Amino acid sequence: MPKPSNTKTQEEQDSDEQCQGIEQAIIRFEKIMMSRIYVQQRLGDRLKLSIRTGMLVLFLLAIAILLLLVTLSVQISRVADVTDNMDANFLIIAKNMQVIDKYMGLMEKQVAYLPKIKGKTAIIDEQMKLMNQNLFAIKNEVQEMTGNITKVRSKMSTISITVKEMDGQVGFMSGQVHRMSKPANTINKMMPF
Repeated sequence: MPKPSNTKTQEEQDSDEQCQGIEQAIIRFEKIMMSRIYVQQRLGDRLKLSIRTGMLVLFLLAIAILLLLVTLSVQISRVADVTDNMDANFLIIAKNMQVIDKYMGLMEKQVAYLPKIKGKTAIIDEQMKLMNQNLFAIKNEVQEMTGNITKVRSKMSTISITVKEMDGQVGFMSGQVHRMSKPANTINKMMPF
């Protein structure tokens, strides 16, 4: 027995509503996917910009470190030269001290023989003169060493000034990086996802 026409029309309406619901669901799904793709593209662009900014900051830091290393290597070579001069002066002083020790040993022997040999006083006088000359030479070399120490102090103050200047440059670069990061922070506040 055939079904009444009202029932068939009802079924057609139900199927039409189902088709419309499916179409709307597909449209909504498509919109969601498109918005998700757009968000991912925006995030990708942000990531590229952040990476480029980070690479620029790293490049600037590398240049600053290179300048610091070059400055320090120049200063260290100067300090090494002054230290070499000091080492040479210490070697000369050590040799002179050995000569003085020898003369002191000779003097002790001669003083022991004084009661027996009076004629050797002239030799002792000559050796005392040589010792005075050596002491005068040591005094001159000590003065040279004092001058070298003054030079080392001057070089160390120059290094200190250079390090302070580089510290100021690093502080300036830090301020620039902070200033450059403000737009990115503003974008992050506006779009937290």
